Amino acid sequence: MKRIPNIFLIFFLLSSTISCAQNKVNSDDKNRFHSDIIKDSIFENVIKITDNNIVSNGTDFLFDVSISKTVELPIIYVQSEVPLNLLSTIYPDFTKLIVITPNWTYYKGISNQKLPEGISCAEPMASSIIYEFNRENGRILKDSLIIMGGFPKMKFSENRTLKNNEKEFYYTESYGSTCCPKDLQWDNKPTREEFISNFQYENNSKIVDTYKKITGKDGEVTFFYTLKGLPNLMKLKFILERDFYRIINRQNKDIVKTPRIYTPTVINISNSLKKI
Repeated sequence: MKRIPNIFLIFFLLSSTISCAQNKVNSDDKNRFHSDIIKDSIFENVIKITDNNIVSNGTDFLFDVSISKTVELPIIYVQSEVPLNLLSTIYPDFTKLIVITPNWTYYKGISNQKLPEGISCAEPMASSIIYEFNRENGRILKDSLIIMGGFPKMKFSENRTLKNNEKEFYYTESYGSTCCPKDLQWDNKPTREEFISNFQYENNSKIVDTYKKITGKDGEVTFFYTLKGLPNLMKLKFILERDFYRIINRQNKDIVKTPRIYTPTVINISNSLKKI
């Protein structure tokens, strides 16, 4: 058998370690059907979410960064690895938002590739996804653009502090009329007070800095929880448990929990909100 010349051997070894991502389509060939917003070359006032802002129980997540309602179109860079299919659940108070994230699906696909013995992949090229979410009539419309070879240019906003007339709330719950007809939540056990008492006892914690707003003449009311002082993972625990116990006749239902990302909301404190 003839020996392969050294130059060909060197070429083979180099080619066997190149990034396995080269077969991907380059995103420079932008599709004209994409939203003009997600094709912007520079994104301004981007809100960054890092590992320090995220906790998870393994399925659900909580971000501890709030966004002022004065922001017309939030642009969010989620630096940390979270399931891409959950990103559409963040900041539900906004009808439209842009989310930029590393292309975790691509990275995992490359790292999980099975190659012939002796062949290895170098680090995959950088890749990102830009999402645009539009919420209309209870539906979420999604557009997305994959960038192979890097990330869009981003100028990050400064860390925001709450104004004196603002509060950050992690959970709200509403009750309808006490009559005419009576909202079933009023008789749903445990009651709000019982749940809070049990939660505080079981978790050696205090639920403080809670507000309420009267929303009608027949006892209608909404409660707003800052969950101030609770660790973020405890906040997530409170939200999930309270959601569960708010389900009417839950003992008769086959409940399937859909994972999501929970995010705080900012509300202006007015005379209509009373601290309890």
